[in-house]
Amino acid sequence: MQLGFEAGMKIYNIDIFRLSNKLHQYEFEIDQTFFQSLDQDLVENGAIKAQVDLNKNDRFIALDFKLEGTVELTCDRSLDPFDHPIEESHKVIFKYGDSEQELSDDMVMITPQTQQINVGQFLFEFIGLALPMKKLHPRFQTKDQEDDPLVYMTGEDVEESQDTETDPRWNELKRLKKN
Repeated sequence: MQLGFEAGMKIYNIDIFRLSNKLHQYEFEIDQTFFQSLDQDLVENGAIKAQVDLNKNDRFIALDFKLEGTVELTCDRSLDPFDHPIEESHKVIFKYGDSEQELSDDMVMITPQTQQINVGQFLFEFIGLALPMKKLHPRFQTKDQEDDPLVYMTGEDVEESQDTETDPRWNELKRLKKN
């Protein structure tokens, strides 16, 4: 996760240096321009509203992200485009420290002199987390849900396999187990 970002992503900067210690709310529109300004192939188009609640105090800054909308995906099976709904909530904590570094997925250390936080990278990562691994058009998803899961079976009948004779060594082991 990077704290700096490309020039086209400046609209996702939040000036934290001059903010007072209280709750601040921000809204961002994520559309085709957002996805095109990133060097990625995951999503090309979408319409998402992101609400970011920033709670600042003397020791840390808590950001609560709520994303709602749709992204356009391409079906892995038919290559048809379809809209996939996005509804995500995440929290990221910015803790004040000696250097800027990512401590975990949801905690970042920043210096007290940090002027701005760019939330664009966080928004993109949260959208990426909301995408399914297997992108199927909704017409295929309902068909797959109705079908029973595929179970591997051999060509022989189960009853026949139970009637076959066992290896005599197993009989000896079973006799030892009974003693």
